[in-house]
Amino acid sequence: MRGLGSTLVDLTRALRETPLEAQGEGRLREIAKLLHRLPPGRERDGLLALVYLRLYRLTRKEEHYLRGYSYARTARLEPVRLLAERLSEEG
Repeated sequence: MRGLGSTLVDLTRALRETPLEAQGEGRLREIAKLLHRLPPGRERDGLLALVYLRLYRLTRKEEHYLRGYSYARTARLEPVRLLAERLSEEG
């Protein structure tokens, strides 16, 4: 996966451009890997939450939901936390 970049701005753009379809799963995993290399912070953790919640929507693997919810709580970004809770209710 080339061209994703390595900054929060680059990875935010990459996440925004990644379709929520099966072919986007590998790209989402690569974005998560790159985000984990950045120092912890509210923005990084919020993006990680979104990446893992998108992976959960694609795969329905509970591990992705749990990571996404955990990062949503750590980031303390209300919209991201609410998204995680809504996904939980959808089952």
